[in-house]
Amino acid sequence: MVAGIRWMCVSDLHLGALNSLLTPVAADGERVDPAQVSPVLPALCEALRTLCLGADPPELIVLGDMFDLALGTAFDAGETFAQFVTALRPGSGDAVIAPRIRFVPGNHDHHLWTRARGASYMEHISGLPVTEPLPYEAHSTRLAPDEDRYPVRDALIELLALRADPLARIVVEQSYPNLGIMGPMGQRAIVLSHGHFIEPLYRAMSTLEDFRQGRQPDPLSSEDLEAENGAWIDFFWSSMGDSGGVGRWARKLYESLQSNEAVDAEIDAIRRAFSQRPRSGVRGRIEGLLLDGGLTTVTKRSMRRERFQSGSLSESGRSGLISYLSGPVARQMRDEHWAPKEVAFIFGHTHKPFIEVDASKGLPGPGTVINTGGWVVDAIEPEEHKGASVILIDTDLNIAIVRCFGQGAGAGHQVSVEGPPDDAENALVKQVSDRIIAAEGVWRTLAEATTATEKARRDQLRARLAAQTDELVPSAGRRGTATSSSPLIEA
Repeated sequence: MVAGIRWMCVSDLHLGALNSLLTPVAADGERVDPAQVSPVLPALCEALRTLCLGADPPELIVLGDMFDLALGTAFDAGETFAQFVTALRPGSGDAVIAPRIRFVPGNHDHHLWTRARGASYMEHISGLPVTEPLPYEAHSTRLAPDEDRYPVRDALIELLALRADPLARIVVEQSYPNLGIMGPMGQRAIVLSHGHFIEPLYRAMSTLEDFRQGRQPDPLSSEDLEAENGAWIDFFWSSMGDSGGVGRWARKLYESLQSNEAVDAEIDAIRRAFSQRPRSGVRGRIEGLLLDGGLTTVTKRSMRRERFQSGSLSESGRSGLISYLSGPVARQMRDEHWAPKEVAFIFGHTHKPFIEVDASKGLPGPGTVINTGGWVVDAIEPEEHKGASVILIDTDLNIAIVRCFGQGAGAGHQVSVEGPPDDAENALVKQVSDRIIAAEGVWRTLAEATTATEKARRDQLRARLAAQTDELVPSAGRRGTATSSSPLIEA
């Protein structure tokens, strides 16, 4: 490994989702096939292994949405994770990563935070004397993991890894919603998060509480933000994949956002089903019209979500980012007595990798902001602002961004390495670039795999949307009959 690399950071793998480049999807695009392996997964791990030769492997940091529990099942996510662990080989002589993983849950796997947090709390109180009052069950962790009174271990992920590879006796600890890394002299720091709280959708309960109580928009702490919104995120955004037929409908509705025809067909079919139920009468038709209007409004609002906007950040996304950094992140740093002169913020969530310096974002010093991007194809046509990077961090907190995948880049997907704009010539960037050049063939294999798999995922998405639209449109001679198998329609 390049001397000094301490952490390797990725985000938005979406293991188990049909739109993930790392998930083994059957040729028909309709299901996960664990008997196969996506060519991108071993190619990525082999490419990363070329950065780890000759030294101890780095600790892996996953910034959320490692699993997709909103659009896929826990079984599919677990089977794909088993392939990922087998390829990384933690604990072996040629391991890509150290046998310790730091996991910062996102909105699509937030349920794992809820589960691990509860288990950790129960383990903690089980050893307390009955005469001692129960401690508060925190909704967040401290920036520095070593400062947490009791770490949040993820026993489920550890067990999944062990089942995949008996040598993978890894330790998985969670940080949420933020993880902090302080430099050796206390002058530089990095804060890492999934990033979903930059969007109003995931702060919805706090917004309602502001309105209900007439609260002033005083910056919430990370603890308060999660306490008020965590149940909402779990309710829909992190557990729908295991909800049987409803989960399949939710996935279809999410995918339909890529096609106006599919959106219209889905909404119209639901409206017809309500208005034409037996004995529905006038009330049923009114319900159908109201539902039609409500779904249309919700759908249009969903299409304004950050990952569906062009450019690195929309105006709303930039505003949300500034609010999050100058509010919960800055407050957490103050409360925990962090006072570095320079801070970098790394996040994922949007699937749109970028790097920029902007002192207005509420961070001390230059305020470097880096987005990792994501390993998914979630639109019918290529979007050049989307792709995925791997972030490398050394012991001095130098940062190198390895751009591995860019949508629509064509054959090759040229790998690029860069550093923060104010520190683009740091030694880590050159060292990583040299290592990639020396293993050019391995990285070319990754480029070819992402090119082919991106096209396959896009074709599969297009075919699912076409089939979904055909399924929902009433058949000739059956005018007014909803033909969808949607569980909501059958209800």
